[in-house]
Amino acid sequence: MRLTSTKNPLVRRLRALADRPAREREGRLVIEGVRLVEDVLDARVPLELLLYDPAASKRDARLGALVARAAAAGVRLIEAAPHVIAAASQVDTPQGVLAVVEIPRPAPAPLLDHPDLLLVVADRIHDPGNLGTLIRVADAAGATGVAATRGTVDPYNPKAVRASMGSVFHLPVVMVERNALLQELDARGIRILVADPRGAVDYTAAPYTPPLAIVLGGEAEGAHPAWREAAVAAVRIPLYGRAESLNVASAAALLLYEARRRREG
Repeated sequence: MRLTSTKNPLVRRLRALADRPAREREGRLVIEGVRLVEDVLDARVPLELLLYDPAASKRDARLGALVARAAAAGVRLIEAAPHVIAAASQVDTPQGVLAVVEIPRPAPAPLLDHPDLLLVVADRIHDPGNLGTLIRVADAAGATGVAATRGTVDPYNPKAVRASMGSVFHLPVVMVERNALLQELDARGIRILVADPRGAVDYTAAPYTPPLAIVLGGEAEGAHPAWREAAVAAVRIPLYGRAESLNVASAAALLLYEARRRREG
């Protein structure tokens, strides 16, 4: 099968999956680029189909190898003209390959039962680039997983997925109701630290003993007040220059690597 028309229903479907309601309805998302598709195959996340430009796959050895790998894995392959790829793409410079991927849905309970839990809670984070970078940082620091509360941008927003650099497929990411998560953390005796510019405890002095959940809120609103009420400490990161705040992913990096340093020290 080779697509040459941008009016094909598949192209309309790929464009529709850029919106959260369509992703939630189908349980699918679209990823773009060789690196992301490789990451998905490495993570053994099911791929429904791969749309690619055969001319580009002949010019680009890495793309050609990816197409062959997908074929060997039994993925449905669809050839498409470059203008069709461009019409279905969400980026300015398409790489000649898109894929429809099943959205991972890990269950929260097994994640919270991890004995050395280091959970990152993303609360009221609205910028998809910030959330994606936060997930990437959590993956790099060896966090157990990420919980995104309702009101946070979809972790599978195309911009969030690209900013995560594939980490959203390697690290368990769960979407939960805030109150339900608070109850589960309390029932399991999981300590909570909440990042707060006005917090009473310097991040270098905070208690990072596992099992632990570190809560980070959006830059505009911060974390919901319920987290401060439940936390064993509100943790601040000092600012020595004239900047008013840190990017949420930068704050996460400092807290998570401090937690990691304590565990390994």
